[in-house]
Amino acid sequence: MYESFFGLREPAFSLTPSPRFLWLSETHEEGLASLYYGVEARRGFVLLTGEVGAGKTTLLRAVIDDLPAGTSVAVVFNTAGLDSLDLLELVARDLQIQVPARNKASYIIAINELLLRRLETGQNTVLIIDEAQNLSPSALEEVRLLSNLETASDKLLQIVLTGQPELRDLLARPDLRALRQRIAIEHHVDFLQPEQIQPYLAHRIEIAGGRYDAIFPYGADQLFYSASLGCPRLVNQLADRSLLAAYSRQLRPIPLALIEQKAKGMQDMLPLDSSFMRRNSGEPGS
Repeated sequence: MYESFFGLREPAFSLTPSPRFLWLSETHEEGLASLYYGVEARRGFVLLTGEVGAGKTTLLRAVIDDLPAGTSVAVVFNTAGLDSLDLLELVARDLQIQVPARNKASYIIAINELLLRRLETGQNTVLIIDEAQNLSPSALEEVRLLSNLETASDKLLQIVLTGQPELRDLLARPDLRALRQRIAIEHHVDFLQPEQIQPYLAHRIEIAGGRYDAIFPYGADQLFYSASLGCPRLVNQLADRSLLAAYSRQLRPIPLALIEQKAKGMQDMLPLDSSFMRRNSGEPGS
């Protein structure tokens, strides 16, 4: 709607997690490298956590889009309410496995046979479970049992667990210690730092065909950080709302006062986790 007014070919701040717009801060670059290495080196379990809106799903999509030919990927994005049998059914469906009966034994046997055939031809298989903090302990235990599918020298299935910080708390349960000990690589995706806001905004605008200084004035990045605490999703939302409001008033570049006005309506979206707030405010206990 406002793109041509600001010299953009396409929306620069869509909430859809598009790898095309991925800007690699240090924490996102390390997360991406952890995912690639865990999958390509066949390390078994990889754990990726981060606050809501930190960019985990964008990293996942970037990895999926760039995996070598011959890599098969099963992705479970909606984990709410899944029991262990539901999980196995979704994995089998994504891997296009026909199972004769809906029971755990049939699923495990069929999945194992497929993985062995793929290994014989040098092909890799990856299971990605997003929002894994919603899984029950029994479903997570089923994931651990899937990781037992291996030969003497190779992991047949690479498993990536991603989720919010609560996933780490869940994995710390005594009854899940066997799963916790199997995680070979883990990374926590942090929010952007204050000095990273402007490069992040400028990158997305450039990808969309525009120029940062033609849209945002000096000092806008400070307002964006204050309103978002560096959460990429909230940065995108504030940018989109500011662009729309400025377009409706035919203002370019966008006045700081207008950005600040739009930021006031987003305070209820900030992270509620008190430990996160301490870490980012420098209070004791961080």
